[in-house]
Amino acid sequence: MNYSDLSLSLADALLRSHGSERPAPGSEPAAPPFTIAISREAGALGNSVAVEVGRRLGWPVYDRNILDRIAEEMHRPPSHLEGVDERPVNWLGECLAGLFDKYHVGSDAYVKYLFAAVRGLGAAGRCVIVGRGANFILPAETTLSVRLIALPKDRVAHVAGKFGMADGQAQEWVRTTERERVAFVKRNFGKDPADPLHYDLVLNVSRLFVEEAAAIIVETLRRREAMAARGAKAEKATVA
Repeated sequence: MNYSDLSLSLADALLRSHGSERPAPGSEPAAPPFTIAISREAGALGNSVAVEVGRRLGWPVYDRNILDRIAEEMHRPPSHLEGVDERPVNWLGECLAGLFDKYHVGSDAYVKYLFAAVRGLGAAGRCVIVGRGANFILPAETTLSVRLIALPKDRVAHVAGKFGMADGQAQEWVRTTERERVAFVKRNFGKDPADPLHYDLVLNVSRLFVEEAAAIIVETLRRREAMAARGAKAEKATVA
């Protein structure tokens, strides 16, 4: 299976899991469909905001289910991919794992499948993708890139409430998870995910309710879609 086929296969499987299908040839809109890519600090309610955005738009949300589908495509249980999902790798540890664990999934192999899945979803459009460097994979002209941030104390409180952790445990989870996600993006995309210049929107969920953040994202999307439609219409008129 070549890269293009892999991308279509992964994206189509993810779309079907949400009852969606890729548009039939010739039925695509004049302007390419948008995708929303949500980057988030650990504990900054990324999935909650994404789900609310998806609900308002009627779009599917892809987060952990991307990992599940990649695992299925690689014929591995999802648990075998958790060590490389949004996590950096240690070269020596990777080599040792490859020698002693016959079910080991290399980080480079995982990232190849991740790129394919995200690009396939982006080509279909009209979906929300959480994390995994999606905004660095998808084309800027058809992607609304969002970064969610929050005060450390609020992120710790969110995590403690979600997972039933003590504050100390939640604080360590937030610290470790954030460090791993940043390292994953830097290694695979050469970018700092904390740099606000990579995003169309940076929203502080310490100052916004989930519903407010989602409303801002949807409104910004509508503006981007309208601009793209006007541009496509003008280009069509020029060609004609």
